[in-house]
Amino acid sequence: MSVTAYTLPLITSQDKNFPGIILCAGGSFMHLSERENTFAALAFQSRGFNVYALNYSLLSTGTLPLYPKPLHELAMTISFIRKNSKKFNQDPNKITIMGFSAGGHIVSALSGTWSTVKLTSELQLKKDDIQPNAQILAYPLTDLTTFFRDDANKIDAITDIPELINTQKLINSKVPPTFIWNSYTDKNVPLNNTLGYINQLAKNKIPFESHIFSSGIHGTVLANSLTARLEKGAADIDNHVAKWVDLSVEWLLQQFSSSENLN
Repeated sequence: MSVTAYTLPLITSQDKNFPGIILCAGGSFMHLSERENTFAALAFQSRGFNVYALNYSLLSTGTLPLYPKPLHELAMTISFIRKNSKKFNQDPNKITIMGFSAGGHIVSALSGTWSTVKLTSELQLKKDDIQPNAQILAYPLTDLTTFFRDDANKIDAITDIPELINTQKLINSKVPPTFIWNSYTDKNVPLNNTLGYINQLAKNKIPFESHIFSSGIHGTVLANSLTARLEKGAADIDNHVAKWVDLSVEWLLQQFSSSENLN
């Protein structure tokens, strides 16, 4: 585990501490997408966020099963950033966790378990230490059985904790406000991963914003030429899908503004 930090400096007396995003890239739990880990991080940093790209443990780098290690690593990263917020010019009450694809599984797992006695006792941390203030899920894998449907051994390698197989079932009243998006034409992670998660958010009255784009393939990241894969070319570029970044930023700032007004 390591974290690459893209933090912003306090340059003027008018500057306040910045909101932050902890980013979990995708990669089928086998590798980490550099396009997500780097270019997505820089895109959000350029919009006024500290970004912390978490290089979490993978199937290829540790003992099996993989979970709960990446879940613990994400929780500990939240705690570390919150406790050292002054060092990073970080607002400790504006920490968002963001996950792409398989990274979305880790993020949604933490969102559904941060408030549990089990997780806090395993980590010897307080709930307030590891609480995410919001989450962003980009073409997320939430139900392992839909992606690894023909490979039960892979699911066993990822987790032997039944409740972590489908993070839709973890949604409870403590899940943070959520921005979630995917494309109708995503052929890698079935759309039910997003739709099922949305349904559970609604049932549990969790504030959320969702976007199902009519086009776009899995793993488009920013959906522009900067993150287009050589083998995908123009299929990775979609100006309409690319709007998700600004939409999520607008939504996040609204969430944080609303929470400030309530305090």
